[in-house]
Amino acid sequence: MKGFAEYRPDEARRPADAVISVRGALSGDLEACARLIVTRTGGSASERRERLLGDLENPDRYVAVACADEKVIGYGGVIRHEALPGMPADTAPSGYYLIGLIVAPEWRRHGIGDLLTADRLRWTAERADEVYTFVNLSNAAILDLHQRFRFEEVTRTFSFPNAPLEAGTCVLLRAPLNG
Repeated sequence: MKGFAEYRPDEARRPADAVISVRGALSGDLEACARLIVTRTGGSASERRERLLGDLENPDRYVAVACADEKVIGYGGVIRHEALPGMPADTAPSGYYLIGLIVAPEWRRHGIGDLLTADRLRWTAERADEVYTFVNLSNAAILDLHQRFRFEEVTRTFSFPNAPLEAGTCVLLRAPLNG
């Protein structure tokens, strides 16, 4: 894993020159999204693109993009997780989860993460009364962002299928929707 961007909450925001928009991703956006993801996680952009294509086809998943003019500069997703019988007792609860918020380095500190989060919450609110996410405790920027959106801690002791979580490094958060 490449790690998190340095967090500088007091850094002055520069006004963006481009027109910023946030919307559901289209298949033509997926290559740019995949490249953003691998800058953070490593791996193959083509494999990530294929996973994202599957997300576009799944009605319980949402891929949001932020664009500067027409160029993709940020990505975030929503997935529906179902805790099934036989999973470990500490498995995170069933529900919708915000995942994978990534903004291109040159566009950080412009409110892009907030715009992507608001859009993903809007989409989720059409389907559920609450939303979850899990965050690495060392990622102060994303912890602050989720606090602005009324997320509260549920637990620090949990597992999530196919997520390589190290005990004690992440927190499960929940926020109410529609209210």
